Amino acid sequence: MLELTVFLSGALVMVLEMVGGRVLAPHVGTSAVVWTSLIGVVLACLALGAWAGGRFADKKLSRRGLGQALAGAGLGCALTAFCHTALGAGATRAVGNLYLAAVAAALGIFALPAFFFGMITPYVIRLRIADVDTAGATVGRLYALSTAGSILGTFLGGFVLISFFGSTAILWGVALCMLLLSLCNAPARPRPRFLLLALCALLAWQDGLYGQWLAEKGGVRLVESPYNSIRIMEGVDRARDGRAVRLMATDPGYSQSGMLLDAPDELYFDYTRFYALGPRHVPGARKVLMLGGGGYSVPKWLLSGKSGLDAARLRLTVVELDPAMTATSRRWFGLRDDPRLTVRHEDARAFLNRRNERYDLVFVDVFNSHYSVPFQMGTVEAAQGLRRAVAPGGALLMNVISAVEGPDGRLFRGIYHALAAAFAEVRVYCVGRPDRPGEVQNLMLLAFPEAVPDAAPPAADAAAGATDPPAPETDAMLAARYAGIIPADIPALTDDFAPVERYALMLLRQ
Repeated sequence: MLELTVFLSGALVMVLEMVGGRVLAPHVGTSAVVWTSLIGVVLACLALGAWAGGRFADKKLSRRGLGQALAGAGLGCALTAFCHTALGAGATRAVGNLYLAAVAAALGIFALPAFFFGMITPYVIRLRIADVDTAGATVGRLYALSTAGSILGTFLGGFVLISFFGSTAILWGVALCMLLLSLCNAPARPRPRFLLLALCALLAWQDGLYGQWLAEKGGVRLVESPYNSIRIMEGVDRARDGRAVRLMATDPGYSQSGMLLDAPDELYFDYTRFYALGPRHVPGARKVLMLGGGGYSVPKWLLSGKSGLDAARLRLTVVELDPAMTATSRRWFGLRDDPRLTVRHEDARAFLNRRNERYDLVFVDVFNSHYSVPFQMGTVEAAQGLRRAVAPGGALLMNVISAVEGPDGRLFRGIYHALAAAFAEVRVYCVGRPDRPGEVQNLMLLAFPEAVPDAAPPAADAAAGATDPPAPETDAMLAARYAGIIPADIPALTDDFAPVERYALMLLRQ
């Protein structure tokens, strides 16, 4: 039983840590800073728990003491499952800095269960050692079992549990398992722990019913996957005469996709409308590649024929990392099966590395926010892969969240110079405030494999094969082009040295 306890507690603590990223995501995002904070806090609390467990074993060595430590870990996980939303929201409201907020949220949510998990192995070692002559073998065996359990828990949590269960349900499951272990290791005087087990089971059941009721009432729906914690919300847009809107968010404070319920094929966010610059410059485009599907707003717009391209002859490939994004779009954002649409579920950079096919238009929308940046898509090597994907006479459009000028523009300038090293011409359009290029906003980068003149007039577009003339609003988009000179203070980033996320996090320091 002691060996089994060490093995299972090692597995369950890693399940707790793996699900921790999903628990923190709605409050502080999923950046490297968040994972660093989570891992650091859990390791610190495990170390403190190991110290306390050793001292506790020296003072009170019994199976009952081990049962208390196991029950403490179960109770800590139960409290985490019950209070993590309130604790995470409170930490982020009280602390404005992302670094400190991530550490505070991790401490508030995971410190207690991690501390008790840390107590278990040294306590079991002290119980198991019967002879000093074999103490080394005993310690080695128990630590090997604990590590083997941690390996199992890592793969079980990351590959299986997160794919099929919500984070709160997993936390309740870990709590129940630890309480059962406590009863098995110390069967004497089981009534308090049995009542605690029954209470946790009841709360877990009630929690599941509440989540189902909330979803049925039109509240925030939560879809969790190995890649994202996806929230679906509904409301009204007062700027559009109170029209009903549905939003998708994967990072706190930002919505990645939006849809007007009475017009699911329209582009809702301002920056997505700037993808119309693609058909404006390449009106005869037939093959289109979209890296980053999200809520599939742009693909639906392209397939509907509202882009001005010949929709009947269009062939669209969407590369989306997260299958749950696609499933969510099918269920709540009006995505339908279409013979013109091909969906690939893989990383955009891996897709570019593996494929040699060329497209008339390549759209890139892989940034969730200005601090959730896939660094592998902002380097020189990524730009070269994007260049290979663009056919002669085609164009690339890439959404970047950053400023153009000043210290908040370092992220943009690194990506810009990477694209400029691979493409003949790169143009920049400020989506939000063209008059304030020093402010963080959506920027649309338009890159051409060959130097091209400015956008053709509508008559030339029609002659080139466009089914509809460009919308008048594209003229306003062209006027949002940044006319300044991009300084070379930030070099083009490479795979070997790509501090993209560091540049992005600098944006949050104020």
